[in-house]
Amino acid sequence: MHFQCSLSDLLPAVNLVEKAVASQNDVPILTGIHIAAADSQVILTATNLELGIKSEFEAYVNRADKTVVDGKLLAAIIKKLPDQPIIFEIIDNQLIITAGNVEFALNVLTEEDFPELPQAEQVQFSLPANKLLKMIKNTIYACGKDDRRPFLNGILFETIDNQLNFVATDINRLSYYAVKLDTNVPNTEMLVPMKTMQELQRSLPNDTTPINISFGEKYLIFEYGANKITTRLIEDRFPQYRGLFPNHEPIQITVNRQMLIAAVERAALIDSDDGTQVVIFEAVDGVLEISTPTGSKGKSQEKLNVEHQGENGRAAFSAKYILDMLKAADAEQIFFHFNSDLQQCLMQADNDEDQKYILMPVRLSQ
Repeated sequence: MHFQCSLSDLLPAVNLVEKAVASQNDVPILTGIHIAAADSQVILTATNLELGIKSEFEAYVNRADKTVVDGKLLAAIIKKLPDQPIIFEIIDNQLIITAGNVEFALNVLTEEDFPELPQAEQVQFSLPANKLLKMIKNTIYACGKDDRRPFLNGILFETIDNQLNFVATDINRLSYYAVKLDTNVPNTEMLVPMKTMQELQRSLPNDTTPINISFGEKYLIFEYGANKITTRLIEDRFPQYRGLFPNHEPIQITVNRQMLIAAVERAALIDSDDGTQVVIFEAVDGVLEISTPTGSKGKSQEKLNVEHQGENGRAAFSAKYILDMLKAADAEQIFFHFNSDLQQCLMQADNDEDQKYILMPVRLSQ
C-alpha cells in the first residue's frame, strides 16, 4: 500500500468512520478501521457489528492494498497531524503515516478477519437529509431503555401505503412522525436501534442532501455522497399503536410553544417531595394555569391566556415529557388535548398534522 492524500479529504472521513469503531470488544478486529486503497480512491470502514460506517475520498494511489489498524489510535493521530500532504505506506507489516517531519508507525491487524458491511441490493427510496433529521428529532426523545423489552430501545421504521412512519415509546408516552414518499415502497416494519439514530443525528448534513435508503431482512442502509451507514435491526415486535391516538378530548387548548416552554421550565424548578418534576395544567374559560403540587420546597403558579375549546378541567404531567416534545417541535403554536380522567392525552404542532405525541397524565397523591 502506498498513497498520498490531503488532510482536508482524510479528516472528515476518519471523523465519521470512527463513530462505528468498537471501543472494547472480545473480537480485536472490531476495534480497527479498515483501509482499502485502489483506483485513485481510499475507502475507510468500521463496524461494531450493530453500526457500520464507510466513507470514501480521493487520493493518489501508487500501490493498491488493504489493511486494518487500531481505529481510535488512527483517528487520534490524524486529528493531530499538520496540514500537509499525508503519505500512507505499508513497510514490514507496519502502516507508516508521514506528514512533513511527523511520522508514525502502526502495527496492522489481520485484514482478512474484518467483516464486510451489508450491501444494498436496491435503493428503496430517498429522503432529503433535513427531513430525515426532523423525523428523528421528533421521535427519538420518547425511546426507552429496557433490555427485557428490546422494542423500547429503538424507533419503529414503518413503510405503509407509500408513507414512512417513525414511532417510539417508553410505555408512558409515544411519539409519531410521518412523511409521504414519492415512490412505491413495499410495506415493512423494522426496529432501528436508538444509538444508530443518534449517530445519524450527529453525522448527516442538515440540508437537502438526498439520503438513499435500502433495507434487507436484518439490516437498514443509509447512503449519501461518498458515505454509507448501516445498522443491524432489533429483533423484536413493536406493539400495535394505531388505536392509541385519542379521537376527541374534552379539554382542548392552543398555546404559543415558546411561552409554554418558559412556563413549564419555571414550574419545573420546584421539585416534588419524591424528586420528580410534576406540573398541573388547569384550563378554565380561556386561561391555562400551570402550577406545581404543594411540597416541602414550596410551589409555583402561573397563568397563560390560551385558545380554549370544550370543558374546563385539570391534569398533571411530567414536566420533562412536556418539554421534550415542545423543544423537538418547530411550530409557533401547539395543540394540547387532554382530560381529567387519567387517560392518554395528545400534543401536536399546529403546522404539522403528521406529527403526534401521546402522553399519560400523572396521578397526584391526595
